[in-house]
Amino acid sequence: MIVDVHIHFLSPHALDAARKAPDRYGVRVLDGPRPRLAIGGEPETRPLLEPLYTLDRHLAFLGAQGIDAAIFGPLMDVAGYSLAPETGAAWSRLQNEALAASLAEAEPISRSAPGFPGRRHRGLAAVPLQDPKLAAAELRHAVTTLGLRGAMVDPNALGRPLGDRDFDPFWQAAAELGAPVVLHPFLLEAVERFGRHYLHNLVGYPFETTLAAASLILGGTLDRFPALDVVLVHGGGFLPYHIGRFDRGHAGREEVRADGAERPSGYLRRFHYDTLVQFPRALAYLVDVVGADRVLLGSDHPFWMGDPEPLAVVSEAGLPAESQRLILGDNAARLFKLTEGRNR
Repeated sequence: MIVDVHIHFLSPHALDAARKAPDRYGVRVLDGPRPRLAIGGEPETRPLLEPLYTLDRHLAFLGAQGIDAAIFGPLMDVAGYSLAPETGAAWSRLQNEALAASLAEAEPISRSAPGFPGRRHRGLAAVPLQDPKLAAAELRHAVTTLGLRGAMVDPNALGRPLGDRDFDPFWQAAAELGAPVVLHPFLLEAVERFGRHYLHNLVGYPFETTLAAASLILGGTLDRFPALDVVLVHGGGFLPYHIGRFDRGHAGREEVRADGAERPSGYLRRFHYDTLVQFPRALAYLVDVVGADRVLLGSDHPFWMGDPEPLAVVSEAGLPAESQRLILGDNAARLFKLTEGRNR
C-alpha cells in the first residue's frame, strides 16, 4: 500500500451546516463560484480550491498517482483558533464529524484493500487549540468515537509556543491515545519582507515548523510525553538541515538549556517527516540523518506548492528498495494504525 499523509479536505457537510447556523460555529460561508469562509473576526479566506471540498477530485488525484490510501487532514486556513473556546470547539466538532461522514460515504467497507481492514482512507481531527483542555477532549472524541487517526494543528497557536506547558493537556491526550499530531503551518507573524516573491510560503511556512519543533524540544514537551508522535511537514522545515546550529547553541548558551532539554540532535528521531522537500538530494539527506523509518510520503494536494508527482522524489533520491517501501507506505500504516480495526 502506498499512503499519502499530507492532504487537506473540508467536508461539504461542514459547509452546509455552517450556512444554516453561522452563529453556532462562528463561521460564515460566502458563496460564489467558489466559497470563501469568514471565521469570527478574521479576514475572509481566499476562494477555496475546488478539490478542498470535493472528495472525488482528491480520489482522482490519488488514483492517477498510484496512491492507495490517504490520511485526510483539515484545512488550517479555517482552524478557527481566534474563536471563543466553546464556539471553536463546536466548529472543530462539526469539521470532524463531517470528515468522518464524507469518508464513510465515499468508500464503503466492502472496498477495503487486501490486508487493510476497514476503509483505506482515514482522517485527522481539527481541534480548538485556543483551549488545550477542550482540544484534548475533542481529540479523544475524534479518535475513540469517529475513528479519526490523529490531529492536525497549526504550529502558530495565536503566538503561543507549542512547548508551553499550557498545551500539556492536549499533548498528554495525544500520547495516551497513540494519536499522531501533524504540524502544518498557516498563520504567520507579520513580516514586511515576506511581501514580495511569495516568501511567506517559501520561507515563512518552513520557519514556523522549525520554530514549533524547537519549542517542543527545548520546552521539554518531548521529554514529558515520551510516547508522543509528531509529524513535521515540508521535510521538517529547517530543523534537520541546521541541527548542528541547535547543538552548538545547546553547548554554549544557558538559555537553550533553560528547560532541561538534552542535545537537540538527540530528538531528531522523535519526529516524523514528510517527503515534501521537492529535491531528491534533500530527501536523501533527510533519510540519512533521521532514518528511513521516520519519513512519510506527502503531497500537500491540492495546493500548487505541493508535489504533483509525489512518488517521483522518492524514486529519484537513490534510496534502497527497503527504504522506499517504508517511506511509501509501511511507516504510515504503522504510525496511523491503518491495519487496526475499522472506522465507524
